[in-house]
Amino acid sequence: MTLLTNKMKEEISKDYPLYSQDGKGENATCVAKFFLGSCTWYITEGNFEDGDFIMFGIFANGDEHEYGYVSLKEMESVNVKGFEIERDLHFDRQPLKEIKDSSLQNYLSRFYGENN
Repeated sequence: MTLLTNKMKEEISKDYPLYSQDGKGENATCVAKFFLGSCTWYITEGNFEDGDFIMFGIFANGDEHEYGYVSLKEMESVNVKGFEIERDLHFDRQPLKEIKDSSLQNYLSRFYGENN
């Protein structure tokens, strides 16, 4: 399954290459959203690397969240009992802090809240 078109990969690597949003915190722009069951990937950056497209963002599974890297090839190869990772076709680029997901917002507030 193709999760990102070539055009999307080109745009992300040009406008949001890896490390380009360091220090932006909750103001970092989320450029793509993927999901499989209760798992969601909020992607903020990406680059072509060694024949793959490496992305960085937040992985969420229910109330568990973590920042990290993910390989597009690995995501495209996932198949769990016939289900594959999908890209949210209705998602528009926006700052992480504007995404309507209370669990994500709780996670972000732990890092970037007023008292941190």
